[in-house]
This record gives sequence, structure tokens and C-alpha cells, in this order.
Amino acid sequence: MAWTPRAGENGLVPNRDAPPAEDRPSTAPESPDGNEPPENDRAAKRAQFERDMKALTPEHKQNLMRVNRYVFGFGAGALVSMIGLTLPLPWPAVGLAAIVASLVLAIRGIILAKRTPLAKGVVVYLAMGVALLGMFAIYSVPLIITWGDQWEYQQCVGQTQTIEGQDACQAQLEQATKSDWAKILRQFRQ
Repeated sequence: MAWTPRAGENGLVPNRDAPPAEDRPSTAPESPDGNEPPENDRAAKRAQFERDMKALTPEHKQNLMRVNRYVFGFGAGALVSMIGLTLPLPWPAVGLAAIVASLVLAIRGIILAKRTPLAKGVVVYLAMGVALLGMFAIYSVPLIITWGDQWEYQQCVGQTQTIEGQDACQAQLEQATKSDWAKILRQFRQ
């Protein structure tokens, strides 16, 4: 009977269905050439990376640094846009500007990363970020359309002290928003 690690007393319980230890397949990864894998796989990857870096031209190294700056700028702009869109007016305007700047940086980063060795993995990250920021931009369209109504709502809520007053402000916002959307729909129908 073989002993396999499972939850139980002392961490081992008998497993009648398990093959004897000598018949079990090895779980160690095999290298493509059939030799034993290197003991320190991290060191091997680091050595490969250093060889790749030495093979780069100075222009490629400079492009890698530019891609890194684009990625950092994109991430910072995305963070600013997310924070800006959640704050009260007029801060969403900063969020919208950050979305535009981040999209520009991401697109420039994608174009440059496609031409640079060792930076192709960044393309996927930036493309997903562009999709996410595109959704934030779509989310912000109603805010742009109802900017004046939102501003009046914030002023109304800031001046009221009661729940009934806040409910009245909410009803006023809903009525103003419905009329704004009705105007927009009439313009598209014409």
C-alpha cells in the first residue's frame, strides 16, 4: 500500500488506488534535449536575458526605455482617470483629460513595442488597458451630456440639510436628465 500526501493525521493517509512509489511518473519538467533541467532555472533565464540584452543594438535599448516610459505614463494616467471619474464635479474633467492622454501614450507604446525586440509582451498589456480605458470613456459620456444637471444636483444637495430635500434634488436631477436625453434623441431623429 502506498502513502500519498493528503489531508489527514500526520499529513499522510494510505491510498489503495495509488501505484507504488517506484511506478509513479516523475513530476519534474524535462528539457527538450532530454537532459536534466538545470537546478537553478531562474539563473538560466537570467543568463538568457543578459545574452539577449547584449545582442540588442543601442537603438533597440533606447526604444525599450521609451516603451517603459510609455507604459509607466499609461498606468499613471489610467490611475488618475479612474480616481478623477469617481470624484465630484469638476474633477471628472481631469479624469477625461487623463483618459485621452493615456490612450495616446498606450497607442504610441503599442506601435513602438511591436518594432522592439523583448518588448512584444507589452503589447497585450497595453491593448487590454486601451480596452479598459475605452470602457471608462464610454462610461463618462453621460456625465459629459448631463454636466450642467449634475452640477446643479451637487449644489442642491450641498445646500439641503434634510432627507426630503435630498429626495427633491434627486427628483429634479432625474427630470432634468430625462429632458436632456429627449432633446438629444429629437436631434438624432431630425
